[in-house]
Amino acid sequence: MRIKIALMTILLVLLSVGVALSQPATMYDTLKAAGNFNTFLGAVDKANIQELKAMPGAFTLFAPTDEAFAKLPAGTMDKIMDSSARVQDLVYYHITPGKYHAKDLVVLKECKTLCPTDRGGLLKLTEVGDKYMVGTAHIIKADVVASNGIIQVIDAVLMPNWAPKSNLPPTTK
Repeated sequence: MRIKIALMTILLVLLSVGVALSQPATMYDTLKAAGNFNTFLGAVDKANIQELKAMPGAFTLFAPTDEAFAKLPAGTMDKIMDSSARVQDLVYYHITPGKYHAKDLVVLKECKTLCPTDRGGLLKLTEVGDKYMVGTAHIIKADVVASNGIIQVIDAVLMPNWAPKSNLPPTTK
């Protein structure tokens, strides 16, 4: 009898470990493991965006790479990071409710972001040849699945409508 109980215990432990290993990580953990989203994750941390860290979702994240942030005019991110409201808006502008694969996005034609202060908050979704775009950004890696949503990696930072054409937000806090 003891052997049966021991075998059942081992089996249950192995099953629970197997289930834990087979579940994808959150969007936050997935980006962190990739290693080229440090600027975006810094903004997520400063704004404490739980949708990416722990909430079950379903969300679609348009995640700009560090290279995308490097394309911004000098000082842009410093000014955004100086304002907790602006950094939160920036992150939320890259998140839309619902899990959407890249091919599904063009059917939608536009999606509403979680950014509460953006006037309109809609991102235009287009297909150019065999590539997909969201706003002015190209999706460079599509459909990265995480436990709380789908990540679409993009090559440009999407700016909410509060950002002037120069991409520099006002300096007020």
